[in-house]
Amino acid sequence: PAGKFVMGSDKGQDNERPQQTIEIPYTYKIARYPVTNADFAKFVNATKYKTTAEEAGKSWVKGAEVKGANWAHPSVPESTIDQIQDHPVVQVSWRDAIAYCEWLQQNLQGSKTPEGFKVRLPTEAEWEKAARGEYGKEYPWGDEFDKTKCNTEESGIGTTTPVGKFSPQGDSPYGVADMAGNVWEWCQSKYKAYPYNANDGREKLDGDEARVLRGVSFDLNQWGARGAFRLNLRPHYRNYGIGFRVVVSSIS
Repeated sequence: PAGKFVMGSDKGQDNERPQQTIEIPYTYKIARYPVTNADFAKFVNATKYKTTAEEAGKSWVKGAEVKGANWAHPSVPESTIDQIQDHPVVQVSWRDAIAYCEWLQQNLQGSKTPEGFKVRLPTEAEWEKAARGEYGKEYPWGDEFDKTKCNTEESGIGTTTPVGKFSPQGDSPYGVADMAGNVWEWCQSKYKAYPYNANDGREKLDGDEARVLRGVSFDLNQWGARGAFRLNLRPHYRNYGIGFRVVVSSIS
């Protein structure tokens, strides 16, 4: 729903400060799950789109460049997504995520979205409110970490899991799943210091500045799973732990 919420943290990293009360003056819908391999495959099959990793012929896996790694081959060229269709898509850049949103907007026009609404990536404010609720919970489910409620390093799984595997116990106050762990998620926002101001240029789509990611991936720990944690990477970057989810709203 529209309204105010607590954003950031005075106990976290410097880039999470100052903690602030932000108002999102419009309602919006956020996908309950990250975009899956099956979802992304529909886009690729329909458009013949080539991702950043495919164009470059390589991507990052465990901090190293790997030739042939891409969304369809997440870790090594021999890896496939055949048995993990319900896992979040990875090895997608911010630019790939934007392209998916543009396709989905056209695909859903006049059917499942109200007239005038747009499909896009969430701003980091929208993402954080959906993840933490109005009062700034540390994690989607509360203020204490619980490894049984998310896919992080502490779970020991070591790879992505089906979306919703930790639902409903790990869901946010709004019933959104996988907002702590599984994969990092691209946000629309450029990485800028707080206080957050949606009108200072950080939500523009132009430019090559670093973009914000939220949510932490399966191979990192509980510190990054906090709802206030901010990562930033350049829009061409991709690796085996980065995915995204979409938002629908009347605000572009």
